[in-house]
Amino acid sequence: MTPLYLQEALVEDLKKIFKDDRFENTLGERVKMNVFEQQLPVIQSDEDPDPVPYSLVRLETGKTEGDEAQEISVTILFGLINQNPVNDGHKDVLNVIQKVYERYMKNPMLANQFMFQDPFNWALQDEESFPYFFGAASLTFRASAIRKEDKFA
Repeated sequence: MTPLYLQEALVEDLKKIFKDDRFENTLGERVKMNVFEQQLPVIQSDEDPDPVPYSLVRLETGKTEGDEAQEISVTILFGLINQNPVNDGHKDVLNVIQKVYERYMKNPMLANQFMFQDPFNWALQDEESFPYFFGAASLTFRASAIRKEDKFA
């Protein structure tokens, strides 16, 4: 029930959430969403594929107090491409954010270990970056606290 387990469970859950969806890549093909932990892969050459479309599960902060459950804050970043000259790729980003929102509002339990806690915060990018569009969702999960083994310690 560590933060690392939460991150791994979120990665697997996002793969399930988007398993039937296809998104545009830089070649104009419809492909599955890439899901990464913490950082995007380093592009080392021109032959390395662009990671878009992606969701990136980033552990942000954690907090424990006494015997209370651990609170773990996570940000999920989304990067999509939409080459439509109408320039409405923000709608694609809002749709993926909505799918994540619905998943955790309907069933806040993840991997039988982590409980999603309100609020669900989201944001879209501020600056123009056509044909790339970005957004993020911020979530907090609770994980069981570690208890003292010796009541006299």
